[in-house]
Amino acid sequence: MHKAGLPTLDELAARIHNTIVAPEATLAELKSFCEDAGRYRFGAVVVQGCWVPEAKEFLRGSGVKLSVGIGFPMGGVTAEAKLAEVRETAKMGADMFDYMPNIGFLKSGMDNRFKDEIARVVKEAGWREVRVILEYSILDHDQKVSAAKLSEAAGVAGVKNSSGWGRGGPPTVEDIRLLRASVSPKVYVKASGGIRDLDNSLRLIEAGADFLGTRAGVAILDELRERLGK
Repeated sequence: MHKAGLPTLDELAARIHNTIVAPEATLAELKSFCEDAGRYRFGAVVVQGCWVPEAKEFLRGSGVKLSVGIGFPMGGVTAEAKLAEVRETAKMGADMFDYMPNIGFLKSGMDNRFKDEIARVVKEAGWREVRVILEYSILDHDQKVSAAKLSEAAGVAGVKNSSGWGRGGPPTVEDIRLLRASVSPKVYVKASGGIRDLDNSLRLIEAGADFLGTRAGVAILDELRERLGK
């Protein structure tokens, strides 16, 4: 930590996953996001599968990891389709995955089917980290806890509160605390969806978020730089 309990620029940048998954995202925007990620040394860039070759080239030599959205954003395609996405994008150079499971299975009480799909995706990913997206805004308290625990049992590296496309606003401190409390320390927590400023970012980190998924990574880092007087 640095001035007045603030993180250093490098510390916060490493937690940020610069995210560009909008359907209307252009090649020029992708290039800008990847260049920003390299310049600020963000932890990762998250893209849709169709952009993996281009993003990989834009990130070459930066040390920034490339994550790919799987089953994005609804999660309703078949498990086989998700496995095919993992295989194809892994061959193209994906380093990790932000993966949308079938929340309908969970809400239907089909816990084994929900967990089995996650486990299959984790197995297909091999050494690559899988973060499962749990869309907390559409789950009740017990479902939130169950989804996180089932995901850990299925072998995920991380759990995430939102795709950014579901109902509800930005992640709440309460949801991130619950997500953190629902998994063991070996599973990390990623907060995502509508994170736009430094103060909210710091609150979420304090609540237990290890990483932040956001389109506003540059603005957040610039706000920290100004506060640090750099």
